[in-house]
Amino acid sequence: MPLRAVSMGVAGLASPCDHRSVSPHVPVAVPDLSLRSVTGREAERLRSGRRLLVLEPYNGGSHRAVLDCLLPALGWDHDLLELPARKWKWRMRGSAITFASEARRLDSEWLTEFPEGEPGREGAISRWDAIFASTFLNLAEFKGLAGAAISDVPAVVYFHENQLVYPNRHLAEWDLQFPLTNITSALAADECWFNTAWNRDAFLTGIAPFIARFPDHHPGGLAERIAGASRVLAPPFDPAPFDAVSVSRGARCRIVWPHRWEHDKAPEAFFAAVTALAREGLDFEVALAGQEFAETSEAFAQAAEALGDRLAHIGEPSDRAEYARLLAGSDVAVSTAVNEFFGLAMVEAAYAGCFPLVPDRLAYPEIYPPEMRYGSPESLLAHLRSAIIDRPAAGQGRALAERFTIDALAPSYREAFGRLASAR
Repeated sequence: MPLRAVSMGVAGLASPCDHRSVSPHVPVAVPDLSLRSVTGREAERLRSGRRLLVLEPYNGGSHRAVLDCLLPALGWDHDLLELPARKWKWRMRGSAITFASEARRLDSEWLTEFPEGEPGREGAISRWDAIFASTFLNLAEFKGLAGAAISDVPAVVYFHENQLVYPNRHLAEWDLQFPLTNITSALAADECWFNTAWNRDAFLTGIAPFIARFPDHHPGGLAERIAGASRVLAPPFDPAPFDAVSVSRGARCRIVWPHRWEHDKAPEAFFAAVTALAREGLDFEVALAGQEFAETSEAFAQAAEALGDRLAHIGEPSDRAEYARLLAGSDVAVSTAVNEFFGLAMVEAAYAGCFPLVPDRLAYPEIYPPEMRYGSPESLLAHLRSAIIDRPAAGQGRALAERFTIDALAPSYREAFGRLASAR
């Protein structure tokens, strides 16, 4: 079956699918939806005899990075339904409608093409052997809308993050729908995989207080049900771009901040630290490498101006190769996040040769040893001051980062997916 792609556009899922009456074999124009399939010769190379349905409504950042390295290494044929990484609230609200429509269409085509069974997948009773969804999908809605197309297919939700502990600055009644979506998705899933134990525990602990906010009818035992289907499975990264470049050091200590420029990454805390060090007259440079957003661009422009010739780089690198070179030329990577469930950027920076400095909170303590953590703004200043005066040797964080390469984690993912599919 040849590779097919659907990519047509509307903004923001305001009207996520076309409700015209059509034959199930005729594609309906779907907004910004793309389908990427591994079939034909590539599938022959994989030889697993299994197919995965991947549902990613927000395919950008760490979500994309994980899928890009995981899917080729898994050894399964797969269909990836994806939407662009924008308007995340609309994705959580509407992507189930879009994806369910496409899943029904794909299943109908499969039944038509293979009425006697698909060659190489003896005994398969549906197009897919398992479903892999992120938390930006309302899995309960998707399963209800997709119906018979996926009714016998086991599903796992991967928690890159959870909305129960997200630091929402603009609380409103309707925002409560997003943590509730995470809860109902977890209940609808056969398994829930979390990127860290901290993420899992924070989610499970937060369920009962959240349910207590209901005006009446407070269902009990939800956290216990979800805990029984949960496990921790760290997200992998592709080390190839970083292995392709050599570690280098310039004349000055370079401090890199490799994060998207949003409030939950607390850029103001980072800028406060480096501007204080600049006022001390210390000789260093700063690289700001992350996706920019309109609400933070002014603050970054002001900080850039204050840093003057100490600013070595600003803006998201054009590709992974440029990003790898930037990290390989940096001495220290810093996180000031107030919201982090794993922190793939910091792990990549450590692998690339940077000395990682992370706050002593969130998911960081289960990944980084005490000497790489700081407990206060004053402690961050002291660590950075020491690194500028006595530059750390390259590669001190590489060993901890190597645990998360795709080569290290692929066997765990193959085992987990194989067990999930075998339990159907």
